[in-house]
Amino acid sequence: MERVDRCVVLVDAGYLLGAAASLLAGEPARSRITVDHAALILGLRERAEADTQQPLLRIYWFDGAPDRVPQPEHRRLRVMPRVTVRLGALTRSDGRWAQKGVDAAMHAELTELARNRACSDVVLVTGDGDLLPGLMSAKEHGVAVHLWAVQAADGDYNQSEDLVAEADERRVLDRAWITKAVRAKDTGPSCAPPPAPRPEIAAILSAPLPEAALAASAERA
Repeated sequence: MERVDRCVVLVDAGYLLGAAASLLAGEPARSRITVDHAALILGLRERAEADTQQPLLRIYWFDGAPDRVPQPEHRRLRVMPRVTVRLGALTRSDGRWAQKGVDAAMHAELTELARNRACSDVVLVTGDGDLLPGLMSAKEHGVAVHLWAVQAADGDYNQSEDLVAEADERRVLDRAWITKAVRAKDTGPSCAPPPAPRPEIAAILSAPLPEAALAASAERA
């Protein structure tokens, strides 16, 4: 089977948006950012085609959702041209949300694309070392693997070192690129009204001082 010269982008949304939130808002909570998904998809497509010098086949968007039910952002994404949404589960444990099944789905898609020679280049936007076997399998099938990182807020790696070592090409999506589609929410201090005085405190504050009370008694006498 002859390999087709085109590129595919596999996006781990949890990594991409979590790292963007860390970079722009100081913490990985996606609730701290707003995302223009149309601009983000367009930016991914243009960057992938420029880096690989191949036309885009498809962008796969992997994300978690409660009970795998598409959220509003997933419904917007899945009707965009050349975008396919794959959902894993999103579960809450110890007060934190965690994705389940996303890595396995990315691994399966990456392996299948390489085995079927559906593309010549794969762009991975992820930091998870669990994808290392899939990355190596794709390379063995003659696919060039491009690994993209989101600029780390602290300057350190936010990707598996093994992934970085095995990728054929590496790129960093820096702050200037990210802010074309992602913004930090304004979380400035709120102006709360001053607390209402308690009645007993108001009575104490309005009572005359002892010296004033004695002087008033003397005048009455």
